[in-house]
Amino acid sequence: MFIRKINEGDLEEVAHIIQRNFDEVMIQKHAREIVEKFRDRNKIEDLRQQMTWKDIYVVEIEGEIVATGALANFGDTATPKYSVSNFHVKPEHHKNGIGKALFNYLFHEAKNMNIDFLHVPSSRTGYDFYEKMGFIKDEAQRDEADEIIWMTMKIRA
Repeated sequence: MFIRKINEGDLEEVAHIIQRNFDEVMIQKHAREIVEKFRDRNKIEDLRQQMTWKDIYVVEIEGEIVATGALANFGDTATPKYSVSNFHVKPEHHKNGIGKALFNYLFHEAKNMNIDFLHVPSSRTGYDFYEKMGFIKDEAQRDEADEIIWMTMKIRA
């Protein structure tokens, strides 16, 4: 397993992994209109633009991209809000430790950046995973309109 930063040549495969997760996984616990809204925000051109402000990574196994995840500051320089973003594993690779390995990589990157808190806008299908990774539900951040559960993890004491 090899984790590296995304490059332009990865965009099509990464978009496909994300779309598959919306179509095959997220649809199980979310309204169709919510899934479509997220699909529309995660096309190749959107990912290309996100590369300018997110640290996006991919996981490769034997040359095949099997997962993606990013660290993104959804705040500003005065009040940063670093979050895990676009975190997806190919559905056939779920429950094989790939998500955990990628999350641990992102966690160490965040720690190296001296980030105090890490957030995640979790889908209903991702909630249990993020809880196992150490996130707790953040009652102060509510986003029911998008069927998202904000979760937070303290990184530094």
